[in-house]
Amino acid sequence: MRITRGKKEKSAEIIGWRKKLLFGCVFLLATLVLAVVFAPFILVYYITRGPVLYQVEASFDHPLQEVYKASDFLLEDKMLPIRTQDGFSLWASEIEVENPKAIVIYLTDLKQPSITYFYGHAKWMKDNGYASILLETRGHGESDGDVIGLGYTEVNDVKAVVEYIQKQECYRDVPIVLQGFSMGGAVAINAFGQIPEIDALIAMSAYTSTEDAMIDSMRDHGVPEFLCKIERPLIKFALSIVFGRDAVETLKPIEQIKNANDRPVFFISSKEDLKVSLENIRRFREVNPEAEYWVRDSAAHLDIDDNDFTNVEKDTEYCNRILDFLDKVKKAKQNVLSMTKKAYFLL
Repeated sequence: MRITRGKKEKSAEIIGWRKKLLFGCVFLLATLVLAVVFAPFILVYYITRGPVLYQVEASFDHPLQEVYKASDFLLEDKMLPIRTQDGFSLWASEIEVENPKAIVIYLTDLKQPSITYFYGHAKWMKDNGYASILLETRGHGESDGDVIGLGYTEVNDVKAVVEYIQKQECYRDVPIVLQGFSMGGAVAINAFGQIPEIDALIAMSAYTSTEDAMIDSMRDHGVPEFLCKIERPLIKFALSIVFGRDAVETLKPIEQIKNANDRPVFFISSKEDLKVSLENIRRFREVNPEAEYWVRDSAAHLDIDDNDFTNVEKDTEYCNRILDFLDKVKKAKQNVLSMTKKAYFLL
């Protein structure tokens, strides 16, 4: 009897441990499934949550949070009363020059640098005969909005600035150039594809779509490919909840760059960029092989030497390439104007 009872107790103990192990496995699997399902929604909420308040959000990952004034660069600026068609008031600073060769609209990234770092570009541009406008898109700094649009909503911001430019006599027949960095590059590409009045595009460290950027980051962090495939539609669904399905399907850089229609395009990226991989350039090249591409032998996400946006003129290779491209833009604009005049006289 004692032996039988001992066997029964041991058997019951084994069964108990098996149940605990099974429960643990089921709990772990359920936790993993929930993490896979809800992670995209949490991530989308986090990256779209605004506004971005510079200086307040300075961190090791985002140190470029200073807010400069035009006077810090010995510039005089004109603050513009920009209001979008959907009711957002935006911070925008114009640096004027006499008889500008072109006017460049600058756009920056999700968190850094603040758009005021581009006063370094504006000073260098002015020294070379170009006007510029620094545009702080919605959800950033002093502009309205508490949602960061990731390129889906900021096209309206750029459109409002382009409309302002077109009303100024000093910019009649002057090329309008859009230059954006990272998320600003994505905004620039989407706006370029939607606004034919923009004459040229410079996209720095731009990604082909928000979901591509997220999936590329997952791969870089060693997430298995099967999980990446599962996450992609969930990411798109999460984005659709915030921005709408039509916007997520159509307002993506890889689609909008197809609307270049022979307008000059210049892509800049870094060979070992860990935030926006070189794979994005390969994807852009597939749909727009006519664009110019420059891949820097660098691991920096910020495409300026030493991340020094405030002294951009020190990066002579970068400056020379930008000026060469802008010279081509000016010639292309002159050709278009010449052809338009010829067509007018033939009528």
